[in-house]
Amino acid sequence: MNNTDSAELLATLRDIHEPLPPEAGWPWVLIAIALAVILVIMLWLKRKKHKPSIIEQQIEAARGEPSFQALTRLARLLRKYAPADAQNENKQPTGEAWLHHLDSHFKTDYFSQDTGKIFGDALYKKPKQHLDIDALCNQLQKLFKKHGPTTLC
Repeated sequence: MNNTDSAELLATLRDIHEPLPPEAGWPWVLIAIALAVILVIMLWLKRKKHKPSIIEQQIEAARGEPSFQALTRLARLLRKYAPADAQNENKQPTGEAWLHHLDSHFKTDYFSQDTGKIFGDALYKKPKQHLDIDALCNQLQKLFKKHGPTTLC
């Protein structure tokens, strides 16, 4: 190897440099953290959303009971949810007055004109026909959802 060859060879050489640091992954880290936070929030909201209220629990419990027990449970639920007078809780209406009170409270005529009559004086009598507890529970669930309580949930 002669001097010109070694000079050419030396001219082609570059200085030794340290390798470049890896690119910053901060955008990916921030995206991953944001996705994790969103996932946790969604799971928390889903869990909270599906927690049944006291009313839903009582209605579902009534579905599995014999007719008389279910009817008693639902009547108690209505008495607790729709008290007649906050100042005088000892004097609640009964019979037709109670049914009309429930109708005005739920903004319906279900209690005075339909199957809901069972929650009046008929509650204490032996039913003349078979009582469909599921239909009664379904209707009460709709009414409670439409005019939902804030005190019992």
